[in-house]
Amino acid sequence: MEHVREPFAGPVLSYGKQAMNVGYDGTLRMLEALGLEPHPDGMLDPPPADEYIDFARLVRLLGLGELQTLDVAGYEGAEIIADLNAPVPPELIGRFGSIIDGGTMEHVFDIRQGMKNTADMLRPGGRVVHISPANNYVNHGFVQLSPALYHDYYVANGFDDVRGIMIVQPRAGILSTDWSFFEYDHATMGGADSMFCSEETQLAVYFTARKNPGSTSDRVPAQSSRDTRSNPFVIAHNPGTPNVRPIDLPGVEANAVLHELVHVGFGSGRPPAKI
Repeated sequence: MEHVREPFAGPVLSYGKQAMNVGYDGTLRMLEALGLEPHPDGMLDPPPADEYIDFARLVRLLGLGELQTLDVAGYEGAEIIADLNAPVPPELIGRFGSIIDGGTMEHVFDIRQGMKNTADMLRPGGRVVHISPANNYVNHGFVQLSPALYHDYYVANGFDDVRGIMIVQPRAGILSTDWSFFEYDHATMGGADSMFCSEETQLAVYFTARKNPGSTSDRVPAQSSRDTRSNPFVIAHNPGTPNVRPIDLPGVEANAVLHELVHVGFGSGRPPAKI
């Protein structure tokens, strides 16, 4: 969906190997539903129908070239071995058109350095996507991340197109049950203690921002809404929260597309392919 709104650019860097819970045929159908023409590079040597695709194939299907993966160790075959707690090597600065953090930043102890590395590795015009746990993910990583962290960091450092989506997930059956999505509006949702989630619900945050030629990476923000309080609301997976704005993509089932193509990977195991 994000690629429909504004196409990503390569080269693409992924933090760790990203899981995909959809097969090749299902991916082609979803791209068709989104009005995207699959790139021939992604259609070479298609996998068996009963196997899930990997994220690298999705990147090729989108015409973004060969995916590169960064990890702290090489056990999953990452092309780049680096620790985001330390400054990345100079040869990685300004190298990537897109960076996908599908669930890494919460595992980085020095988040300030991890965010700076991310901003530094993007080229001007490049975009970053973060997908992180926000609530009811105790001990999944070192921290659970509020959307305000991403919003305030990228605004302070001169990025634009700064926007977020809250992902509402059930604690039971997280990989086999549809999720709910709503837009994060910092002006009305960014106040202290503005969001709570029910006991049976988990929250994750999807955040994206675009680097400008004059963007920086070392500015430390003050929390922009620390002195204001939004009207707090409880977010429940079922029934859905009534006073937030759901994601609307005409002609496309948003739950299916986002659940399958933007898999967060916070659970364990894989459900049967649904599409």
